[in-house]
Amino acid sequence: MIRFESVSYTGGNVSLFWGLTFHLPRGGYLVISGPPRWGKTALVQLITGVVSPEQGEIHVGEVSLQAAVRAARKLRALRLDIGGVGGIYALITERTVMENIALAGELAGLSPRAARKTALELCGKYRLAHVARQYPRLISDVERRAAQIARAEAGRRRVLVADAPADGLNETAAGFIHDRLAALHLAGVTILYLTSGSGPQAGPTHRLKLVNGGVTA
Repeated sequence: MIRFESVSYTGGNVSLFWGLTFHLPRGGYLVISGPPRWGKTALVQLITGVVSPEQGEIHVGEVSLQAAVRAARKLRALRLDIGGVGGIYALITERTVMENIALAGELAGLSPRAARKTALELCGKYRLAHVARQYPRLISDVERRAAQIARAEAGRRRVLVADAPADGLNETAAGFIHDRLAALHLAGVTILYLTSGSGPQAGPTHRLKLVNGGVTA
């Protein structure tokens, strides 16, 4: 589903990756860990086409990311296939929690009425009913992250990139986030989990560590 083949990328004046190769199969759950500023955010930017590698190939599904970047419609379609939590995947500040989730449903093809109904249901499922009409700046960190995962579910995303989704949360809050990601994985969503810590203790099928510009098992 996500495949990096001999990818090299320089962020600023620092070479973050060289010859980076890994494969996350469809329906897989991969945890990549590494210290801060070792390139986890750059991985997200590469996967979504925000930046391009100097060398190598990146594929999401059957789509070459480099080819998608050259065709705006292909890139938009690819991004609609990828949901996210944390990092660059902030909620829209001018929309309420429920409106953020409903918008994802509409982009996935639901009517406004159906998207709103789905958003209400997901607010209950993700323990967000009490903040459904609040704006993102007024809710807690764990509520924002839960809303981002709910948004990905509403948008029927086939891939979810979790950029440090539980970093900084207490054990109970982190456990809730990990449980919700595990449920999506069981439903068939492909998950790439990036963290500075150890990540979820159960569920992932594979783990890699960022080291010396590449990854190691």
